[in-house]
Amino acid sequence: MEDIDLDTLSALRISLVERIGQERFDLWFNSSAQLRLDRDQLFIEAASQFTIDFLRRNFREQIDAAVAATMPGSTVIQYRVSADTSGQRPGKKVGSSVAGAAPVSKVEARQELSRRRKFSSLEQLIVGECNKFASTAASMIMNRPGEINPLFICGPQGSGKTHLLEGIYGEARRSKKFERVVYLSAEQFTTYFLDALNGSGVANFRRKYRDADLLIIDDVQFFAGKRATRTELLHTLDSITRRGGQLVLAADKRPTELSALGPELIARFSGGLVCEVHEIDRDTRRKMAEKLCAARDMNASRGLLDWLADHLPGDARLMSGAMNRLWATAMSLDRPVDVAMAENALADMVRACTPIVRLADIEEVVCKSFGIDAKILRSPSKSRKASHPRMLAMWLARKYTKAALSDICQFFHRKSHSTVISAEKKVNLWIKESKSLQLSDSAIHVSDAIRRCESELKLG
Repeated sequence: MEDIDLDTLSALRISLVERIGQERFDLWFNSSAQLRLDRDQLFIEAASQFTIDFLRRNFREQIDAAVAATMPGSTVIQYRVSADTSGQRPGKKVGSSVAGAAPVSKVEARQELSRRRKFSSLEQLIVGECNKFASTAASMIMNRPGEINPLFICGPQGSGKTHLLEGIYGEARRSKKFERVVYLSAEQFTTYFLDALNGSGVANFRRKYRDADLLIIDDVQFFAGKRATRTELLHTLDSITRRGGQLVLAADKRPTELSALGPELIARFSGGLVCEVHEIDRDTRRKMAEKLCAARDMNASRGLLDWLADHLPGDARLMSGAMNRLWATAMSLDRPVDVAMAENALADMVRACTPIVRLADIEEVVCKSFGIDAKILRSPSKSRKASHPRMLAMWLARKYTKAALSDICQFFHRKSHSTVISAEKKVNLWIKESKSLQLSDSAIHVSDAIRRCESELKLG
Protein backbone atom coordinates (compact mmCIF):
# COMPACT_ATOMS: atom_id res chain seq x y z
CA MET A 1 0.00 0.00 0.00
CA GLU A 2 2.82 2.38 0.90
CA ASP A 3 4.56 1.70 -2.43
CA ILE A 4 1.31 2.48 -4.25
CA ASP A 5 1.00 5.77 -2.37
CA LEU A 6 4.57 6.74 -3.25
CA ASP A 7 4.04 5.81 -6.90
CA THR A 8 0.88 7.93 -6.95
CA LEU A 9 2.69 10.89 -5.43
CA SER A 10 5.50 10.54 -7.98
CA ALA A 11 2.96 10.60 -10.80
CA LEU A 12 1.31 13.63 -9.21
CA ARG A 13 4.65 15.46 -9.05
CA ILE A 14 5.31 14.79 -12.74
CA SER A 15 1.82 15.93 -13.70
CA LEU A 16 2.17 19.12 -11.65
CA VAL A 17 5.59 19.90 -13.19
CA GLU A 18 4.04 19.61 -16.64
CA ARG A 19 1.45 22.22 -15.69
CA ILE A 20 3.52 24.81 -13.80
CA GLY A 21 7.07 24.17 -15.02
CA GLN A 22 10.11 22.71 -13.27
CA GLU A 23 11.45 26.00 -11.88
CA ARG A 24 8.20 27.03 -10.22
CA PHE A 25 7.70 23.49 -8.91
CA ASP A 26 11.20 23.46 -7.38
CA LEU A 27 10.64 26.90 -5.86
CA TRP A 28 7.32 26.04 -4.21
CA PHE A 29 6.90 22.29 -3.84
CA ASN A 30 10.49 21.24 -3.19
CA SER A 31 11.20 23.86 -0.53
CA SER A 32 8.26 25.98 0.66
CA ALA A 33 5.57 23.29 0.75
CA GLN A 34 5.13 19.52 0.98
CA LEU A 35 2.62 17.11 -0.55
CA ARG A 36 1.33 14.27 1.64
CA LEU A 37 -1.11 11.49 0.84
CA ASP A 38 -3.24 9.80 3.50
CA ARG A 39 -5.76 7.36 2.07
CA ASP A 40 -8.13 9.43 -0.07
CA GLN A 41 -6.83 12.81 1.14
CA LEU A 42 -4.04 14.91 -0.34
CA PHE A 43 -2.55 17.39 2.13
CA ILE A 44 -0.69 20.45 0.87
CA GLU A 45 1.31 21.70 3.83
CA ALA A 46 3.51 24.70 4.48
CA ALA A 47 4.99 26.35 7.54
CA SER A 48 3.00 29.61 7.23
CA GLN A 49 -0.51 30.73 6.38
CA PHE A 50 1.02 33.24 3.96
CA THR A 51 2.44 30.40 1.83
CA ILE A 52 -0.76 28.38 2.04
CA ASP A 53 -2.80 31.35 0.83
CA PHE A 54 -0.38 31.92 -2.05
CA LEU A 55 -0.51 28.26 -3.15
CA ARG A 56 -4.29 28.16 -3.00
CA ARG A 57 -4.61 31.42 -4.94
CA ASN A 58 -1.99 30.72 -7.63
CA PHE A 59 -1.84 26.92 -8.11
CA ARG A 60 -5.26 25.57 -7.15
CA GLU A 61 -6.44 25.06 -10.72
CA GLN A 62 -3.23 23.23 -11.73
CA ILE A 63 -3.25 21.09 -8.58
CA ASP A 64 -6.88 20.10 -9.15
CA ALA A 65 -6.07 19.13 -12.75
CA ALA A 66 -2.99 17.12 -11.73
CA VAL A 67 -4.98 15.24 -9.07
CA ALA A 68 -7.78 14.47 -11.55
CA ALA A 69 -5.23 13.12 -14.04
CA THR A 70 -3.25 10.90 -11.63
CA MET A 71 -5.54 9.97 -8.72
CA PRO A 72 -8.75 8.21 -9.82
CA GLY A 73 -11.76 8.44 -7.56
CA SER A 74 -12.72 11.24 -5.20
CA THR A 75 -9.62 12.68 -3.56
CA VAL A 76 -10.08 15.43 -1.00
CA ILE A 77 -7.48 18.20 -1.28
CA GLN A 78 -6.69 20.04 1.93
CA TYR A 79 -4.41 23.03 2.45
CA ARG A 80 -3.03 23.38 5.96
CA VAL A 81 -0.31 25.00 8.02
CA SER A 82 2.10 22.50 9.51
CA ALA A 83 4.56 23.28 12.27
CA ASP A 84 6.23 19.95 11.59
CA THR A 85 7.57 19.30 8.07
CA SER A 86 9.90 16.47 9.09
CA GLY A 87 7.55 13.66 8.10
CA GLN A 88 6.03 12.82 11.55
CA ARG A 89 2.45 13.68 10.61
CA PRO A 90 0.11 11.09 9.07
CA GLY A 91 0.66 10.30 5.45
CA LYS A 92 3.71 10.11 3.21
CA LYS A 93 5.87 13.04 2.24
CA VAL A 94 6.89 13.20 -1.39
CA GLY A 95 10.39 11.81 -1.69
CA SER A 96 10.65 10.80 1.99
CA SER A 97 11.52 7.35 3.29
CA VAL A 98 8.74 5.09 4.57
CA ALA A 99 8.00 5.52 8.29
CA GLY A 100 9.47 2.77 10.44
CA ALA A 101 12.24 1.88 7.96
CA ALA A 102 15.60 0.74 9.28
CA PRO A 103 18.27 3.41 9.86
CA VAL A 104 20.43 4.11 6.82
CA SER A 105 24.23 4.19 6.76
CA LYS A 106 26.31 7.31 6.09
CA VAL A 107 27.02 6.13 2.55
CA GLU A 108 23.30 5.50 1.88
CA ALA A 109 22.45 8.90 3.36
CA ARG A 110 24.97 10.61 1.05
CA GLN A 111 23.59 8.74 -1.95
CA GLU A 112 20.03 9.78 -1.01
CA LEU A 113 21.09 13.42 -0.68
CA SER A 114 22.79 13.21 -4.08
CA ARG A 115 19.62 11.83 -5.66
CA ARG A 116 17.50 14.59 -4.11
CA ARG A 117 19.84 17.39 -5.13
CA LYS A 118 18.60 19.51 -8.00
CA PHE A 119 21.43 20.07 -10.46
CA SER A 120 21.55 23.05 -12.77
CA SER A 121 21.69 22.38 -16.51
CA LEU A 122 23.64 23.94 -19.36
CA GLU A 123 20.32 24.84 -21.00
CA GLN A 124 19.38 26.94 -17.96
CA LEU A 125 22.66 28.88 -18.04
CA ILE A 126 22.24 32.45 -19.26
CA VAL A 127 25.21 33.03 -21.55
CA GLY A 128 26.75 36.49 -21.83
CA GLU A 129 30.10 38.14 -22.34
CA CYS A 130 31.02 37.21 -18.76
CA ASN A 131 30.84 33.43 -19.35
CA LYS A 132 30.69 32.82 -23.11
CA PHE A 133 34.22 31.35 -23.34
CA ALA A 134 33.67 28.91 -20.47
CA SER A 135 30.25 27.92 -21.80
CA THR A 136 31.75 27.15 -25.21
CA ALA A 137 34.54 25.14 -23.58
CA ALA A 138 31.95 23.09 -21.64
CA SER A 139 30.28 22.14 -24.93
CA MET A 140 33.65 21.30 -26.50
CA ILE A 141 34.59 18.71 -23.89
CA MET A 142 31.20 17.05 -24.26
CA ASN A 143 31.79 16.65 -28.00
CA ARG A 144 35.50 15.78 -27.75
CA PRO A 145 36.08 14.24 -24.31
CA GLY A 146 39.65 13.76 -23.16
CA GLU A 147 41.25 16.09 -25.72
CA ILE A 148 41.40 19.15 -23.46
CA ASN A 149 42.62 18.15 -20.02
CA PRO A 150 41.84 19.49 -17.58
CA LEU A 151 39.17 22.09 -18.22
CA PHE A 152 39.84 24.58 -15.42
CA ILE A 153 37.12 27.16 -14.72
CA CYS A 154 37.99 30.07 -12.44
CA GLY A 155 36.25 33.22 -11.30
CA PRO A 156 34.81 35.08 -8.32
CA GLN A 157 31.99 33.88 -6.09
CA GLY A 158 28.57 33.94 -7.72
CA SER A 159 29.88 34.05 -11.29
CA GLY A 160 28.35 30.69 -12.28
CA LYS A 161 31.23 28.21 -11.90
CA THR A 162 29.19 25.65 -10.00
CA HIS A 163 26.31 26.05 -12.47
CA LEU A 164 28.70 25.16 -15.31
CA LEU A 165 30.06 22.14 -13.45
CA GLU A 166 26.59 20.87 -12.59
CA GLY A 167 25.52 21.42 -16.19
CA ILE A 168 28.46 19.37 -17.48
CA TYR A 169 27.64 16.62 -14.99
CA GLY A 170 23.98 16.52 -15.99
CA GLU A 171 24.73 16.56 -19.72
CA ALA A 172 27.31 13.78 -19.31
CA ARG A 173 24.77 11.63 -17.49
CA ARG A 174 22.09 12.25 -20.12
CA SER A 175 24.32 11.77 -23.16
CA LYS A 176 25.88 8.57 -21.78
CA LYS A 177 29.20 9.51 -23.44
CA PHE A 178 30.94 8.69 -20.18
CA GLU A 179 30.45 5.37 -18.41
CA ARG A 180 31.46 6.60 -14.94
CA VAL A 181 30.80 10.23 -14.01
CA VAL A 182 31.79 11.60 -10.59
CA TYR A 183 31.00 15.09 -9.31
CA LEU A 184 32.06 16.36 -5.88
CA SER A 185 33.63 19.30 -4.08
CA ALA A 186 37.23 19.44 -2.91
CA GLU A 187 35.95 19.28 0.67
CA GLN A 188 34.07 16.06 -0.10
CA PHE A 189 37.13 14.55 -1.82
CA THR A 190 39.18 15.34 1.30
CA THR A 191 36.56 13.94 3.69
CA TYR A 192 36.16 10.70 1.74
CA PHE A 193 39.93 10.26 1.49
CA LEU A 194 40.34 10.70 5.26
CA ASP A 195 37.49 8.21 5.81
CA ALA A 196 39.34 5.76 3.57
CA LEU A 197 42.58 6.22 5.51
CA ASN A 198 40.73 5.65 8.78
CA GLY A 199 39.22 2.33 7.85
CA SER A 200 36.84 2.35 4.89
CA GLY A 201 39.63 1.33 2.51
CA VAL A 202 42.06 3.34 0.37
CA ALA A 203 41.86 0.75 -2.43
CA ASN A 204 38.11 1.27 -2.83
CA PHE A 205 38.55 5.04 -2.73
CA ARG A 206 41.16 4.96 -5.48
CA ARG A 207 39.13 2.57 -7.58
CA LYS A 208 36.12 4.89 -7.41
CA TYR A 209 37.89 8.10 -8.38
CA ARG A 210 40.85 6.99 -10.50
CA ASP A 211 38.60 4.82 -12.67
CA ALA A 212 36.19 7.66 -13.42
CA ASP A 213 35.73 8.58 -17.08
CA LEU A 214 34.71 12.10 -16.09
CA LEU A 215 35.82 13.58 -12.76
CA ILE A 216 34.46 16.99 -11.77
CA ILE A 217 35.82 18.74 -8.66
CA ASP A 218 34.61 22.12 -7.44
CA ASP A 219 36.47 24.61 -5.19
CA VAL A 220 39.93 23.10 -5.59
CA GLN A 221 41.41 26.00 -3.62
CA PHE A 222 40.16 24.05 -0.58
CA PHE A 223 43.10 21.64 -1.00
CA ALA A 224 45.53 24.29 0.29
CA GLY A 225 47.31 23.06 3.42
CA LYS A 226 46.26 19.42 2.91
CA ARG A 227 49.48 17.78 1.82
CA ALA A 228 48.41 14.12 1.85
CA THR A 229 45.17 14.86 0.03
CA ARG A 230 47.03 16.93 -2.59
CA THR A 231 49.36 13.99 -3.26
CA GLU A 232 46.37 11.67 -3.67
CA LEU A 233 44.68 14.19 -5.97
CA LEU A 234 47.83 14.49 -8.09
CA HIS A 235 47.94 10.72 -8.68
CA THR A 236 44.17 10.69 -9.37
CA LEU A 237 44.51 13.39 -12.04
CA ASP A 238 47.45 11.62 -13.67
CA SER A 239 45.64 8.27 -13.69
CA ILE A 240 42.53 9.67 -15.38
CA THR A 241 44.58 11.62 -17.92
CA ARG A 242 46.61 8.53 -18.89
CA ARG A 243 43.42 6.55 -19.49
CA GLY A 244 42.00 9.28 -21.73
CA GLY A 245 39.36 10.38 -19.24
CA GLN A 246 38.14 13.93 -18.79
CA LEU A 247 38.84 16.28 -15.87
CA VAL A 248 36.85 19.41 -15.03
CA LEU A 249 37.99 21.59 -12.14
CA ALA A 250 36.92 24.92 -10.69
CA ALA A 251 38.43 27.46 -8.29
CA ASP A 252 38.02 31.07 -7.25
CA LYS A 253 41.42 32.04 -8.67
CA ARG A 254 43.61 31.30 -11.69
CA PRO A 255 45.98 28.31 -11.29
CA THR A 256 49.01 30.62 -11.12
CA GLU A 257 47.42 32.38 -8.12
CA LEU A 258 46.97 29.14 -6.15
CA SER A 259 50.56 28.91 -4.95
CA ALA A 260 49.50 27.15 -1.71
CA LEU A 261 48.61 24.04 -3.77
CA GLY A 262 52.20 23.49 -4.86
CA PRO A 263 53.92 23.58 -8.26
CA GLU A 264 52.91 20.05 -9.30
CA LEU A 265 49.16 20.68 -9.11
CA ILE A 266 49.48 24.17 -10.56
CA ALA A 267 51.32 22.67 -13.55
CA ARG A 268 48.55 20.07 -14.04
CA PHE A 269 45.82 22.72 -13.78
CA SER A 270 47.58 25.02 -16.25
CA GLY A 271 48.28 22.27 -18.77
CA GLY A 272 44.75 22.08 -20.15
CA LEU A 273 42.38 24.96 -20.85
CA VAL A 274 41.94 27.70 -18.26
CA CYS A 275 38.61 29.53 -18.68
CA GLU A 276 37.95 32.61 -16.62
CA VAL A 277 34.38 33.64 -15.84
CA HIS A 278 33.74 37.19 -14.67
CA GLU A 279 31.24 38.85 -12.41
CA ILE A 280 27.90 38.90 -14.20
CA ASP A 281 27.75 41.84 -16.60
CA ARG A 282 24.80 44.18 -17.01
CA ASP A 283 23.20 42.50 -20.05
CA THR A 284 23.38 39.10 -18.38
CA ARG A 285 22.02 40.54 -15.13
CA ARG A 286 19.03 41.89 -17.04
CA LYS A 287 18.33 38.50 -18.62
CA MET A 288 18.67 36.82 -15.23
CA ALA A 289 16.34 39.36 -13.60
CA GLU A 290 13.75 38.73 -16.32
CA LYS A 291 14.00 34.97 -15.84
CA LEU A 292 13.84 35.20 -12.03
CA CYS A 293 10.80 37.47 -12.25
CA ALA A 294 9.04 35.05 -14.59
CA ALA A 295 9.74 32.11 -12.27
CA ARG A 296 8.02 34.02 -9.46
CA ASP A 297 5.09 35.22 -11.59
CA MET A 298 6.15 38.84 -11.26
CA ASN A 299 5.23 41.00 -14.24
CA ALA A 300 8.30 43.19 -14.53
CA SER A 301 8.22 46.22 -16.80
CA ARG A 302 11.10 47.14 -19.07
CA GLY A 303 11.96 50.03 -16.74
CA LEU A 304 12.08 47.74 -13.70
CA LEU A 305 14.30 45.23 -15.48
CA ASP A 306 16.67 48.05 -16.46
CA TRP A 307 16.76 49.27 -12.87
CA LEU A 308 17.49 45.79 -11.55
CA ALA A 309 20.26 45.30 -14.13
CA ASP A 310 21.83 48.61 -13.15
CA HIS A 311 21.65 48.17 -9.39
CA LEU A 312 21.77 44.46 -8.54
CA PRO A 313 25.22 42.98 -7.80
CA GLY A 314 27.08 40.77 -10.25
CA ASP A 315 26.63 37.72 -8.02
CA ALA A 316 24.00 35.14 -9.00
CA ARG A 317 23.26 34.12 -5.41
CA LEU A 318 22.78 37.70 -4.25
CA MET A 319 20.59 38.36 -7.28
CA SER A 320 18.37 35.41 -6.40
CA GLY A 321 18.11 36.64 -2.81
CA ALA A 322 17.21 40.14 -3.98
CA MET A 323 14.47 38.79 -6.24
CA ASN A 324 13.06 36.67 -3.40
CA ARG A 325 12.87 39.77 -1.20
CA LEU A 326 11.22 41.78 -3.96
CA TRP A 327 8.70 39.03 -4.61
CA ALA A 328 7.87 38.71 -0.88
CA THR A 329 7.41 42.49 -0.66
CA ALA A 330 5.02 42.49 -3.60
CA MET A 331 3.03 39.63 -2.05
CA SER A 332 2.81 41.30 1.37
CA LEU A 333 1.65 44.60 -0.16
CA ASP A 334 -0.58 42.77 -2.64
CA ARG A 335 0.37 44.99 -5.57
CA PRO A 336 2.53 44.66 -8.68
CA VAL A 337 6.26 45.28 -8.48
CA ASP A 338 7.63 48.56 -9.80
CA VAL A 339 10.81 50.62 -9.60
CA ALA A 340 9.70 52.51 -6.49
CA MET A 341 9.05 49.23 -4.67
CA ALA A 342 12.43 47.85 -5.75
CA GLU A 343 14.25 50.99 -4.60
CA ASN A 344 12.65 50.73 -1.17
CA ALA A 345 12.86 46.94 -0.70
CA LEU A 346 16.44 46.57 -1.94
CA ALA A 347 17.92 49.84 -0.66
CA ASP A 348 20.24 48.28 1.93
CA MET A 349 21.48 45.62 -0.49
CA VAL A 350 22.19 48.19 -3.20
CA ARG A 351 24.14 50.34 -0.72
CA ALA A 352 26.14 47.37 0.55
CA CYS A 353 27.01 46.21 -2.97
CA THR A 354 28.03 49.62 -4.27
CA PRO A 355 31.69 50.18 -3.38
CA ILE A 356 33.15 53.57 -2.60
CA VAL A 357 35.81 54.16 -5.26
CA ARG A 358 38.66 56.60 -4.66
CA LEU A 359 41.05 58.06 -7.20
CA ALA A 360 43.88 56.15 -5.52
CA ASP A 361 41.95 52.88 -6.06
CA ILE A 362 41.65 53.60 -9.77
CA GLU A 363 45.32 54.46 -10.04
CA GLU A 364 46.23 51.20 -8.33
CA VAL A 365 44.12 48.90 -10.54
CA VAL A 366 45.16 50.64 -13.78
CA CYS A 367 48.84 50.35 -12.88
CA LYS A 368 48.34 46.68 -11.99
CA SER A 369 46.41 45.91 -15.19
CA PHE A 370 48.93 47.66 -17.45
CA GLY A 371 52.04 46.63 -15.51
CA ILE A 372 53.33 50.17 -14.96
CA ASP A 373 54.41 52.31 -12.04
CA ALA A 374 52.26 55.16 -10.70
CA LYS A 375 55.07 57.56 -11.54
CA ILE A 376 54.59 56.79 -15.24
CA LEU A 377 50.85 57.39 -14.94
CA ARG A 378 51.44 60.86 -13.46
CA SER A 379 54.41 61.72 -15.67
CA PRO A 380 54.32 64.29 -18.53
CA SER A 381 55.18 61.51 -21.00
CA LYS A 382 52.92 61.34 -24.08
CA SER A 383 54.02 57.87 -25.16
CA ARG A 384 51.26 55.27 -25.59
CA LYS A 385 52.69 53.29 -22.68
CA ALA A 386 51.84 56.22 -20.40
CA SER A 387 49.01 58.03 -22.19
CA HIS A 388 46.71 55.04 -22.81
CA PRO A 389 46.57 53.93 -19.17
CA ARG A 390 46.35 57.55 -18.01
CA MET A 391 43.36 58.34 -20.22
CA LEU A 392 41.63 55.13 -19.15
CA ALA A 393 42.26 56.02 -15.49
CA MET A 394 40.68 59.45 -15.94
CA TRP A 395 37.72 57.88 -17.79
CA LEU A 396 37.19 55.46 -14.87
CA ALA A 397 37.51 58.35 -12.42
CA ARG A 398 34.75 60.26 -14.22
CA LYS A 399 32.49 57.18 -14.29
CA TYR A 400 32.96 55.77 -10.81
CA THR A 401 33.88 58.66 -8.51
CA LYS A 402 32.26 61.93 -7.54
CA ALA A 403 35.55 63.75 -7.83
CA ALA A 404 35.45 67.14 -9.55
CA LEU A 405 37.32 67.70 -12.81
CA SER A 406 39.85 69.83 -10.94
CA ASP A 407 40.46 67.04 -8.39
CA ILE A 408 41.06 64.44 -11.12
CA CYS A 409 43.30 66.88 -12.96
CA GLN A 410 45.38 67.56 -9.86
CA PHE A 411 45.60 63.89 -8.83
CA PHE A 412 47.05 62.82 -12.20
CA HIS A 413 49.31 65.90 -12.43
CA ARG A 414 47.59 67.41 -15.47
CA LYS A 415 47.72 71.13 -16.18
CA SER A 416 44.07 71.71 -17.10
CA HIS A 417 40.75 70.01 -16.45
CA SER A 418 40.18 70.08 -20.22
CA THR A 419 42.70 67.23 -20.35
CA VAL A 420 40.30 65.10 -18.32
CA ILE A 421 37.39 65.96 -20.63
CA SER A 422 39.53 65.14 -23.66
CA ALA A 423 40.54 61.78 -22.13
CA GLU A 424 36.91 60.90 -21.46
CA LYS A 425 35.93 61.61 -25.07
CA LYS A 426 38.94 59.68 -26.37
CA VAL A 427 38.14 56.52 -24.40
CA ASN A 428 34.48 56.70 -25.46
CA LEU A 429 35.71 56.79 -29.06
CA TRP A 430 37.97 53.79 -28.43
CA ILE A 431 35.00 51.85 -27.11
CA LYS A 432 32.86 52.82 -30.11
CA GLU A 433 35.59 51.82 -32.57
CA SER A 434 36.70 48.71 -30.60
CA LYS A 435 40.30 49.88 -30.35
CA SER A 436 43.21 48.10 -28.66
CA LEU A 437 45.42 49.66 -25.99
CA GLN A 438 49.17 49.23 -25.61
CA LEU A 439 50.41 47.30 -22.58
CA SER A 440 54.06 47.10 -21.56
CA ASP A 441 54.78 44.22 -23.95
CA SER A 442 51.49 43.55 -25.76
CA ALA A 443 48.09 44.97 -26.71
CA ILE A 444 44.66 44.52 -25.14
CA HIS A 445 41.17 45.32 -26.39
CA VAL A 446 39.74 48.38 -24.65
CA SER A 447 36.65 46.50 -23.42
CA ASP A 448 38.88 43.79 -21.89
CA ALA A 449 41.02 46.46 -20.20
CA ILE A 450 37.93 48.14 -18.74
CA ARG A 451 36.47 44.82 -17.59
CA ARG A 452 39.76 43.90 -15.93
CA CYS A 453 39.90 47.19 -14.05
CA GLU A 454 36.23 47.02 -13.07
CA SER A 455 36.69 43.49 -11.78
CA GLU A 456 39.58 44.63 -9.59
CA LEU A 457 37.40 47.47 -8.31
CA LYS A 458 34.54 44.94 -7.76
CA LEU A 459 32.24 46.99 -9.96
CA GLY A 460 31.16 44.22 -12.32
